[in-house]
Amino acid sequence: MTWALAFAIGLGAGLGSQLRFATERWHAAARRRRGLRAATFPWATLVVNATGSAVLGALTGAHAAGALDATWLAIAGAGVCGGLTTFSTLALDVVVLLRARWWARAAWYVGAQLVAGLSLFALGFTLGLEVAALV
Repeated sequence: MTWALAFAIGLGAGLGSQLRFATERWHAAARRRRGLRAATFPWATLVVNATGSAVLGALTGAHAAGALDATWLAIAGAGVCGGLTTFSTLALDVVVLLRARWWARAAWYVGAQLVAGLSLFALGFTLGLEVAALV
């Protein structure tokens, strides 16, 4: 890997993490506007992880069909999608839910993350193949 590619991936990761941060801030502001003090469910993390899975699936599908260069897959996939999605925040969210004794909510959250992530990756991959075939 060249230094230029490593730098581009780092820029992509910075962009992805800023998008995640903005989504989390927007969700917190929306809760405050409704008069809610604490999050009852970590929707922002679920949304960014699901979105990142779908986008990475589409990019991977486009690459598999030959419509996306490996360099751009690395920048957008490892960089932007890697910065956008977050396993560590998912883990923190689960611990917060468990400490609040919301057992069912924690279990539902973990299941939703897995189902949404895998399903949306597969959907994105299929769409990436289809769009690449049209190009």
